[in-house]
Amino acid sequence: MTTATATSTRLHKIHRSLAWAGLLLTLACQNQTSAPPAPMPVASAHTSANETAVSARPVPSIEPEVTFRLQPDLWRDMRQGFALAHHAEQKRVRQELRWLMNHPQYLHNLKPRMERFLGYIHQAVAARDLPSELALLPIIESALDPYAFSHGGAAGLWQFIPATAKRFGLKRNWWYDGRRDPIAATEAGLDYLEYLYVRFDDWALAIAGYNAGEGNVRRAQRRAAPGASFWELALPRETRAYVPRLLALAALVADPQAYGIELPQVSPVVPFTVLDTHGQLDLMKAADTLSIDIDTLYRWNPAINQWATPPQGPHRLLVATADVYDAQALLSAIPQAERVQWLRIKVANGDTLSEIAVRHDTDTASLRKANQLTSSRIRAGQALYIPTSSKTLTDYPRARTVSGTEYFVKPGDSLWTISRAHHVSMNKLMKANHVGPKDVLRIGQRLSIPSGSLRGSRTVIREVRYGVRKGDSLAKIAARFHVRVTEIASWNQLNVNNYLQPGQSLKLYVNVAGGE
Repeated sequence: MTTATATSTRLHKIHRSLAWAGLLLTLACQNQTSAPPAPMPVASAHTSANETAVSARPVPSIEPEVTFRLQPDLWRDMRQGFALAHHAEQKRVRQELRWLMNHPQYLHNLKPRMERFLGYIHQAVAARDLPSELALLPIIESALDPYAFSHGGAAGLWQFIPATAKRFGLKRNWWYDGRRDPIAATEAGLDYLEYLYVRFDDWALAIAGYNAGEGNVRRAQRRAAPGASFWELALPRETRAYVPRLLALAALVADPQAYGIELPQVSPVVPFTVLDTHGQLDLMKAADTLSIDIDTLYRWNPAINQWATPPQGPHRLLVATADVYDAQALLSAIPQAERVQWLRIKVANGDTLSEIAVRHDTDTASLRKANQLTSSRIRAGQALYIPTSSKTLTDYPRARTVSGTEYFVKPGDSLWTISRAHHVSMNKLMKANHVGPKDVLRIGQRLSIPSGSLRGSRTVIREVRYGVRKGDSLAKIAARFHVRVTEIASWNQLNVNNYLQPGQSLKLYVNVAGGE
């Protein structure tokens, strides 16, 4: 920020403070009323001297207390922490501002999501003493949709790709995807931004690095003159629009009247409470204990993929603050034996740990931990304890149903990989095709994929636009996004026998909550 800009900002804040002080003084004067002077008491013939003395004391006039409270306003709180130059004079920022002015309903349409998450994100930014503009970044990244999913595999409010998620400590497994956890992902997102700011010593470049990757920004700097600003760098087209989009949104929030926009009213109060589950907890048990609808519980906990919280944590649940009185005490009172039910089985000849996990809607890591196994090797007759849901898994929301279809075995396929790709249990797959778990699949072998579901898996479908790359085929794209070739062809009116062209745009409907 230049010296002139900083001085102008300070003067603006002083003028704004004086204006508020004048308004408060005016309101106070308008609300005060003048009480008539109290008449002096007159002693009657029956009044004693002491009584007269007491009654003769002046009676103070009681005036109404003047109280002026500002309504909670997230935008006002956010403005107080704004610290970036918004560069409203830049052509690219003006273009983004014009878009916002031409779509005045955009932010109003996002109000339900802003009320759910933006107050928390702003508080997390403020707690680190970072520029408040950064709290607006998830609006640009995901429209504050925790289930947002990009064709490049980025997911969640902060749109982490798998490699960056792992780098910043976000867990991803069959039970849970930390990229969709509003708490974990916000911490990771701010960690990443702080890291980038340390590297570039410039917030515009740090934000650009968040979008394009720090390597791309470094390469652009090497090609430019020493000390070149963001506006002078030859960055990817998406990034050249990304930073101006954030700055335009910040400029609009800073002074909506200047752009003829009315912002939706959003409270800065965080609307959810974080509860400690004290270990793995069946979500149906939690919902029953808290008298909350199971769908509502899933909506507040978008990172959970399955019927229970992840066995290795994080051990928490989010609930709406207003929903339950003393929710933590209620959860803490659940006996340990009732948090997750356990089924004891005996390993049969030919069983593998992965096949048992699929049959019982769990994962091998959980089975190994629960049974204190140091490897995935098991033997016939061995007893295993399996975590099981308290109710039939069809009672849990959004079980994905798939129609029957045919599939031709490809190199590297196994019953396990085919069952996972088509969201059907291995038991159903084996029964439909009269094959056993040890049968060798032949390349080109035709398998029938039965109608059914991968029980316990959750489904949240999002539309994804995918740009075809060199070497892509319908089969490769279908395997990558866990959909079927016939589905891609139907969604895009394609002939499955025709070749795809690089750059061709495909519309996909992807389950973004099915786990690993």
